[in-house]
Amino acid sequence: MILIKELFSQKWFIAFALISLLFFQLIYNFSFPIYGLNDNWQPVSTYLPKFTVESADNFILGKIYPFISAEYRLNSDVGNYLELAQNFNAQYFARHVFLNRPLYPFLIFLFSLPVRVFTAPSYGTIFALSILVNFILINTAVLLFFRLLRKTFSLKVAWLSSILLIFSPFVHSYLIQPLAEMLMVFAVILSACLLSDYIKKPSFSKLIIFSLIIGTLMLGKMFFAISLFILLLAIYFKRYQEGFAFLIIHLIPFLLWYLWITQVWQISYFSLEIQGQHMGIWLFSIFQWPWHEIVRVFFTAIPNFIAALIYSFILIPLIFSAAGLKMLPFKSKNIIYFGSLFSVLALSFLTTIYLYRHAFLLFPIIYPTCILGIGFVADNLKKYRGWLSPLFYAIIITAIIFISNINIHQIFNYLEM
Repeated sequence: MILIKELFSQKWFIAFALISLLFFQLIYNFSFPIYGLNDNWQPVSTYLPKFTVESADNFILGKIYPFISAEYRLNSDVGNYLELAQNFNAQYFARHVFLNRPLYPFLIFLFSLPVRVFTAPSYGTIFALSILVNFILINTAVLLFFRLLRKTFSLKVAWLSSILLIFSPFVHSYLIQPLAEMLMVFAVILSACLLSDYIKKPSFSKLIIFSLIIGTLMLGKMFFAISLFILLLAIYFKRYQEGFAFLIIHLIPFLLWYLWITQVWQISYFSLEIQGQHMGIWLFSIFQWPWHEIVRVFFTAIPNFIAALIYSFILIPLIFSAAGLKMLPFKSKNIIYFGSLFSVLALSFLTTIYLYRHAFLLFPIIYPTCILGIGFVADNLKKYRGWLSPLFYAIIITAIIFISNINIHQIFNYLEM
């Protein structure tokens, strides 16, 4: 038993095991994919006529297709990302719906540079590179997640939380989609690591660096719940100057991208969120609305957010997370836990969009507290029979993984939230 515990604490074994589990999940996802039931999810054959498919692509597809389920579908946003990654230039960005989300296609573009030395990469190559980028991002995110939890909690919490993340419904859905979702998982956990490091040893140079990194990550997707959470902490701990500095500095990457778009590429900046009256723009006209519409927006905010949370974690982790809250090993646990929830709720309210994809990005606080909650119940069961504790762990963890990796859309409208 001691030898096994020592093995599971070795860095090389941790990296090998987690990467192996993610590779298994990658193969499993292609074999047993889940997808939405509406027109936003289409078979690969629907996309092929839209792109130039080289003979090499047909050869590769012929080799790979037998390993991919006939149920595999692509999200409607995939085409946009593939086009931008294939043609990262002004012509394709002009009035593009993802004009404000350049980071993910840029990462794929960077990975395609060795190919571009010899020839222009095909869309098949770009697709393969996007899956590789996803795999690298989620591997890095899981390893950072494990490292952070091991330092903050324990080896057990780090292992079990990381396994829940690897086999989560979110990773199962989007690891095999050329979308920015794996980038956002990476963005959230990297932000948490940077914030944790800054809190332990604050300095102005660290503040500048982590503010610029977080601002750059926002160019992957404008998930400003991260920014809201950091500003909330600054207000709560009365670190007003640092909060204001973060606010200004983390907007610099966006400003630089805006200047590049408007001044170098000579493109009129376009934001789909603002154009669609999201990102809080609707607040400026709310008093012109009928009173019942105003009441509806405010009264449905929390129920919609709770529904998104339930969809994102399939309920069980949330129940044990509530039980594990009181076991968080730091004094400011309420502001960390409820501040995280409030930040995502505030973003959802401002955008009037309650997506399960956004709610799931609370995983850095939900999964470890879930494991703590399971441990709390298991310790109480141990008082009656020693074998009940490991059995309880096994049953609950297995149940969460099983439910998260079946065709959940057949049970409810899961991916369309």
